[in-house]
Amino acid sequence: MSDNSFASRARASQSNSIQSILDGNNKENSTHSASNINDFTKKFNQDEISKKYAHVDPAKKAKSDLIYLVKGVDAGRNAWYYVLVERVKLQLFLKALNDDIIHLENYGVILYSAYGDEPPANITDALKEEYGIED
Repeated sequence: MSDNSFASRARASQSNSIQSILDGNNKENSTHSASNINDFTKKFNQDEISKKYAHVDPAKKAKSDLIYLVKGVDAGRNAWYYVLVERVKLQLFLKALNDDIIHLENYGVILYSAYGDEPPANITDALKEEYGIED
């Protein structure tokens, strides 16, 4: 998670407010202490994520950003596809998403697909687990 995310900003704001009260509104102390709290929080979160995804194959984790959920119509029916796009074809794939017809197999491997509006939660969870995808 980037430091610019809403959760990081909220955590940092909360830590600064709590620490400011504890330090009697001493700005120098609260900034330094809040920084230590944020460092601990980041370290703790990284450790938890590391433990959660320790079993994930590093090669698969490296490809997790190349998995796309594509929704469309196939033979007149709504369909969804999880596609693992080849890195060298990513820009072509993203451009082709604007076309009326796209042959997904030309851009990578279709990991899962079915008719319907949304993939079932068990399929999404399986992908997250296998590729170490964070929410």
